[in-house]
Amino acid sequence: MSQSILYNQGNNKPTIVAIPALGDRKEIYESLAENLKEFQLLAIDLPGHNNEASKNFSIETYIEELKRLLAELSISEVHLIGNSIGAWIIQHFYKKFPEIVLSITLLDAGHYFIGDYSGGEDEEIELPAVEKLEDLQQAIQEQVEAMDMPSFMKEKFTVYLLGNFVNRDGIYVHHSDAVAVNALSKAVTKTNYCLKEESGVPLLLLLADKEKDESEAEKKVAFRLSQSEAIIKVIPKSHHLLPITNPAYVSVHFKELVMSLKQ
Repeated sequence: MSQSILYNQGNNKPTIVAIPALGDRKEIYESLAENLKEFQLLAIDLPGHNNEASKNFSIETYIEELKRLLAELSISEVHLIGNSIGAWIIQHFYKKFPEIVLSITLLDAGHYFIGDYSGGEDEEIELPAVEKLEDLQQAIQEQVEAMDMPSFMKEKFTVYLLGNFVNRDGIYVHHSDAVAVNALSKAVTKTNYCLKEESGVPLLLLLADKEKDESEAEKKVAFRLSQSEAIIKVIPKSHHLLPITNPAYVSVHFKELVMSLKQ
């Protein structure tokens, strides 16, 4: 199984399983876990990410290994949270193992089939590599400073982004395997992992209000047609990597979703 970390571990706490975005690491969920102390949060790296050595990048294999990990940890019920590609993966997990899923939270993705909007393009994703640390730091600083976030969140995000790079032979390279990134990207472009029938558990879609294209309204309408009971919220002043850029808002809406299970 890909590398994992269990935040807020406790025997009597409900469990969240959290899958990160493509090219990101499980540590992206640290800030969200800090806002959800009453839950234990199991964050899991994607295959070929965070210097993980697996050469099997199949989503099917990944979710089977995730199910085995939950069994090893004696976890019988979970809330699912997925950001970006993670939002599609958790829907597929739910379709395979609905009996252990309590709720589904999609973070700025998972509400449409990528293949419908890709235009048939199949370009290779190239991962960044930087020779000088100061150049990497400057590029990240410029990226973060352009974002609408509180100063303390910018500091956390900067540290996280720097952690996405490792020094190999004097060059700072991305933590993920380029073959893995491209294999996973192509998988969600060619296969529709979205739920096609009404979810049997509470479903929450949280959307960022930044970096949206003109097709977003159409995507939301189509999602509502297939998931009429889903809760859809747009988070103000938010960005795609919601678990780390807007963890407080995500935690509030997630807790409201969980409360609905008790009513």
